[in-house]
Amino acid sequence: MAGKCTVTLLEDGASFRIARDAWFNDYPLEELDGWIDFYKQLRADHSKSLHSYDETIRALEDFAEMQKRRG
Repeated sequence: MAGKCTVTLLEDGASFRIARDAWFNDYPLEELDGWIDFYKQLRADHSKSLHSYDETIRALEDFAEMQKRRG
């Protein structure tokens, strides 16, 4: 079973990191909504893997909500 997915704001304040186990990647903050859509599309396209994307989507959506509140 894969480890927990985390999404964090990077020190530059303009990028975020998605991390799970030993894998991570950084993206510009302005692409956040696109990554949420991307993972939702993966979930829709790969019904056998339906739940494997849930945690990543939840982590991204929670992070997006936190960014909205942060202003």
